[in-house]
Parts: sequence; C-alpha cells; structure tokens
Amino acid sequence: MKTSRRLPVLALAAGLLVPGLGHVYAGPLLRGLGVLLGVALLPLVTCRLALAVPVRLLSLVVCLGGLAAVGLYAWSVRDAWRCARQADQEMRPWQRPLVYLLAALVAYLFVLVPFTAYVRDNLLESFRAPTSSMVPTIVPGDLFLADKRVNRPGGLPLARGDVALFLYPNNRTRIFVKRIVGLPGDTIEIDGTSLRVNGRELRGVEVQDLGNPMRNQLLADHWAYRESGDRSTYTVLWKKDAVADRLNFVVPNAQVFVLGDNRGASVDSRQFGVVPMADVKAVARQVLLSYSADEGFRGSRIGKVIE
Repeated sequence: MKTSRRLPVLALAAGLLVPGLGHVYAGPLLRGLGVLLGVALLPLVTCRLALAVPVRLLSLVVCLGGLAAVGLYAWSVRDAWRCARQADQEMRPWQRPLVYLLAALVAYLFVLVPFTAYVRDNLLESFRAPTSSMVPTIVPGDLFLADKRVNRPGGLPLARGDVALFLYPNNRTRIFVKRIVGLPGDTIEIDGTSLRVNGRELRGVEVQDLGNPMRNQLLADHWAYRESGDRSTYTVLWKKDAVADRLNFVVPNAQVFVLGDNRGASVDSRQFGVVPMADVKAVARQVLLSYSADEGFRGSRIGKVIE
C-alpha cells in the first residue's frame, strides 16, 4: 500500500473549512464524522435545553452551548493538525482531492445547513431592534432571542401581552415586533391613554422611573404606565401632546391586534390594521446583547427578560 506524509497545514485548512474535514484528510475518518455531527448537533441540543429552562437562563444556556461548539471546533482543528504530523500513513482509496471536495459539499448541504435551518426556523432566532417603537421594553440596539415554537400545531399558543414578531402586512419581506393586546373575538377600546380589552382596563399605575437616565428623559413629554397582559405586566409610553386616539374595534377571527409599547412612536394596528395569526413567527424572550452609539455597550440590559 502506498504511503504518504500528510501536510499539517492542509489538515489545518481543511479543519477550518468544514468541521471534521481535517480528520478526513489526516486519516481518522470516524473521528472526523464524530466532530461534524457534534458541531451540528450542539446548537440543536443547546436550544432545546435553553427553551426548557426558566427564561432568565435562556441566554446563558445559549452562550454556553455556543462556547462548547466553538471549543469542539477548535479542538478538532488542532487534533487534525496533530494527526497529520504523525509518521507516514497508508493511503486509502478514498483519500483523494475529489473525495475531500465531495465530503465538504455533503457536510454543508446535508448536515450543517439543514441543522442550522431547523434551529432557526423552529426553535430560536436572534433579532436586532432597529427602532424605538417598543421602548422601554426593547430599545434600539438590543439583540434579543425569539422563541420560534409559538403559533404552530403542537406549539405554544399566543397570549395577550406577548411581544410578537410578525410579517409586516404592507411589506411581507419585513419583520415587525409589537405587543399583542387583542386575540380573535376581543373588543378593543382605546380612549386617550386608556386601553380596554373586553371591558377590562389594562392601564395600571403611573411609572416615574424607567431604570435608565437617558430613557428617563422621555418622561418630560411622555406618560408612562404599567399595563397587564395574560402572563405579565409591562411599561408603555404615551406622548403627552399627541392627538388622543379613539378606537372601538372587534378583532376578527384568526387575527391579532398589536400595539408598540412606545405608543406615540409606533406604526401598528392603529395604522395597518390587524395581523393574521399565521403571520406571527416568534415571541421575543430575552435580550442577548445591547449596544448603541450614544450609550455604548449596555451591560445592564444583558439577560433582560422581555415581558
């Protein structure tokens, strides 16, 4: 059997290109397959575990799982390099450049891409807040995790108060994030800063502190109130000099009525109407990271549960 010395630099490059490919080049095929499946499966296992623990631990579990996947990836690259440095090894029939190329394509198309797409489409996805329409719950620059299990057969049902991500009715290529205040059949009444759902007043006590000096500046020209949903309470803003809203509306079947928490700076169901429940794709759960040009890195928002 013909032998050949493996080049460590090629093993290193192959391992960086595709998890486990460096091992395919260096010789230990089964180890390479194990690395590939490990890197592909870790995000799936991590996200399932993250969605099973209390919401306050969601980001922590996701970060730990990400570190584990990166650690396995880094170890596999180093291990492939080490294997390639060993003594001359027998050449096997499948150790050819074309086989390496096919292995890389198969790994991407049939392992890495499908597993990643499954996690993103069915479990968790991250989104960044571009506008102030959900202040103070979500502020511009927040990167937050959203639960994709909602509003599907066998998944979690939507509830009043959920912060939902949905297809914008006037441009279905865009994702909007607003709060669901009305479910099918609900009667929505808005009168100034008063919001009633099925005759129940949602507005609670006035808020005097938004928990941040920059956001507290909004209180000079906004009222802040606590509102109550089915599962939690949250803070909303109403602009003091805005023309008072007047609305009396019954939510149609299979639709939801949504409002931004920053009521004076939000384009929502008051403008574009109700949203089909089928277009609700996720519910926001927790802030992962937060940064703005004015405030810089906002460590205090890391791990904030979105209620």
